[in-house]
Amino acid sequence: MKMIKKAGFFAAFMMVFSTLTGFGISSATSQDLYPNPNWAPPYSPGVRYYYLPDIETYYDLQNHDFAYLDNGQWLFSNTLPPQYGSYDLYNGFAVALDVNVYQPWMHHHFYVANYPRYYYRNVYREQELVNIRGFNENQRAAFYWNQEDRRRTEDFRRNARVDERRENSRPPQRTNYYGKNIGAPVKVRTEMRDNRDNRNSRDNRANRDNRDNRGQKDHH
Repeated sequence: MKMIKKAGFFAAFMMVFSTLTGFGISSATSQDLYPNPNWAPPYSPGVRYYYLPDIETYYDLQNHDFAYLDNGQWLFSNTLPPQYGSYDLYNGFAVALDVNVYQPWMHHHFYVANYPRYYYRNVYREQELVNIRGFNENQRAAFYWNQEDRRRTEDFRRNARVDERRENSRPPQRTNYYGKNIGAPVKVRTEMRDNRDNRNSRDNRANRDNRDNRGQKDHH
């Protein structure tokens, strides 16, 4: 009888475990759920968002995109926008936001007030700034560089330059707050339109020349 009860309990446990796993709740850690980008400071369990105060931009670890303001509208892109193209993610100051925060850009005024651009230069001493990489709201403490992190980051930075050149050869994917794809930046869209217009103009001119040539032959 005891064996039957144990078997029933085990079967029930496996059923519940399978159900939870089906909904995405498993033994995976938070870090597995939110993979950390190569440029980011050491991962803090449960963190979903980073804030980059120097460019007033957020990074969503779950969706793998940046959130930034453009003409009063929040846009989302898998790469930094052109206006921040010179920003070095691998050497930038990052704030790991509270694990309970959701869509922090909706409270942008709060983060701008608490973490203004380059605020850390006035908070930490110059000797500390060399080793400080960011701030963790959950631990209320700074992130510090270590030798292994510096070496690994330098490797990723070199590879990122290669990837960036390759990525720049095609327009980045951008969406607005509602998830609508708005395509490439205006400059890229304009160049694409100009190329299309030039191509159409050449095609029209070639068709006109062909018609004129045929008309001349028919006249003779």
